Amino acid sequence: MKRKSNNRKGGLTLVEMIGVIAVTSILAAVLVPKVIHAVSRSKVSGTALVYNTLRTAATDYYSRSNSFPARAGTGAANTATRTGRFDADLLAAGLLDKLVSTPIGSTETAGALTTRVHVRSLTAVQSPRVNLTATVGGNNYDLDSNNATADFTADQMVVSLMIPGVTLSDAIQLNSIIDNAQNSGTGADRIGRCIYSPAAGGTVTVYLYLAHQ
Repeated sequence: MKRKSNNRKGGLTLVEMIGVIAVTSILAAVLVPKVIHAVSRSKVSGTALVYNTLRTAATDYYSRSNSFPARAGTGAANTATRTGRFDADLLAAGLLDKLVSTPIGSTETAGALTTRVHVRSLTAVQSPRVNLTATVGGNNYDLDSNNATADFTADQMVVSLMIPGVTLSDAIQLNSIIDNAQNSGTGADRIGRCIYSPAAGGTVTVYLYLAHQ
C-alpha cells in the first residue's frame, strides 16, 4: 500500500506567521506598559531610600556640629561653599560615600546646581505660605498642614534635597510614599515633606525636607 508523501517543509505558513505576530503584538501591548510602570516604581522607591539615608546623615551632622552651614545651591561648585552643596559637607564628614544622586530626575553632573540633584541648606522663610518654582525652594515647608501659621522662624536653617527634571508621574508617586498623600493634576504641591513646583514641559522640581535647626 502506497502512502501519500508529505512535501510540507518545517517552516511556518503565512497564516501561521501572521498568527504568531498577532499574538506577540497583543502580549507586547499588555506587558510593556506594566514593565515600564514597574521600572518607574522601582526608581521612585530607590529615591525614597536615598531620602531616608540623607535624613539620617543630616541628623548625624547636626548632632556633631549643632548647626548647619549656609549652602545655597545656586552656584556650580561641587564643594562645600556658600553657593555650593551641603552633601559635600556630609561627604567630607564621612556621613556619605559620594555626592548625592537619585534614580529619578536630572542626570546632569555639571553646570548650575539648580539644574541637577544636590542637597542645600538655606535660611528659613518665616511664612505660612510655601512658594516654590523650578529653581527656588527648599527654604520653607508646611509640615503641619496648617497654612495659617509658619513652621519656621527666620533664624533657622532648613536642609532639603532638590531634584530637578522629575516627571510629574514620578513626583506624584514619590509624594504618595513620603507624605502618604495622593496628588493629581499639574499644579504645585506645597504641603508636607515632599513638595514640587508646577509642571512645566511635563516635569517638576521636587524639594524634600531633610532637617532644620
